[in-house]
Amino acid sequence: TARSSRPTAILTASPTATTASGDPIKLAGDSKIICQVQIPYGRSDAVLNVSGLKASISRTLFVSDLDGTLLRPDGSLGDRTVRVVNELISMGGLFTYATARSYTRSSPVTARLDLELPVITYGGAIIVDPGSGTPRAAATLPTKVVDAVQHAAAPEGSLHLILYAIHAGRDRVCWLARRGPGPVERWSNDPRLFPLGEWTQIDPANVFCISVIGEPGALQTFRDGLAADLADCHAVFGEDVYTPGEYWLELTSLKGTKGVALDTVRQEVGADRLVCFGDNHGDLPMFAVADISLAVANAAPEVKQAATEVIGANSAEGVAEWLASYLSGDVVRAPANRRRRA
Repeated sequence: TARSSRPTAILTASPTATTASGDPIKLAGDSKIICQVQIPYGRSDAVLNVSGLKASISRTLFVSDLDGTLLRPDGSLGDRTVRVVNELISMGGLFTYATARSYTRSSPVTARLDLELPVITYGGAIIVDPGSGTPRAAATLPTKVVDAVQHAAAPEGSLHLILYAIHAGRDRVCWLARRGPGPVERWSNDPRLFPLGEWTQIDPANVFCISVIGEPGALQTFRDGLAADLADCHAVFGEDVYTPGEYWLELTSLKGTKGVALDTVRQEVGADRLVCFGDNHGDLPMFAVADISLAVANAAPEVKQAATEVIGANSAEGVAEWLASYLSGDVVRAPANRRRRA
């Protein structure tokens, strides 16, 4: 049996208990093995569903991307995903998400999850407390990158430029009104929307993310022309998950990636192992710092190649399937010293 209360958990094993590797532990009579571990995060009424000592007591942090990974193809959470993730959290497990979305757009789709840990948004540029919705300081882009992108995109053309900046006390989505809203028009009633007459209305030092949207050939030409400037930032180029044929080039600071943000959260919660789930190029930085990196079956080829393992597709709720197997003890738990660094 197992019982836990903040800040510790008491684990006891019956005479038929097994170790984490499955080897039997021989105990005499009604003897019990008792161990006590610190749990700085997790529910105060948590119950650890273990069979003897088979379940790992290491501090494993599970982190999933949202679009294309935890969310189904229609952008919603499946009932099984909600059930399994909430079970993991109720057992004292550590779970959060890392997304390219803002908290404004990610919180509604994850509302059914009992999240307690900081969440990673804007591709790693901003960490947010899910309880209050309060963002941490943003990892801003170098101003020379912001200036270079604005200058290169200045001529009228097919590319649409969006700057994400901290302005008037919150994160804002900024674009030049004379160019029209473009893809932003899909985000109706979003409180972040802030159309501009000129880019000078916002401080370039407060820009933490840039999106350039257009045809893949035009985007590649744009990117190549700024190669020297973009060396100072992290760039992700790919097709929109929900809009086939629409391509986005997204730029964040080198300190604003999912990998850097995840390392911050890992240290904060005291995790000694990282298990990450992803599908697209923006997930590669967190795969680089993970002990176990899991690509869903619908992931990009480069992401599958970088992964420890390929699991079920997001359409089949592959993350929930893997987590359910983990909780049942059917997944081999890799040692913590396998963490890979970029």
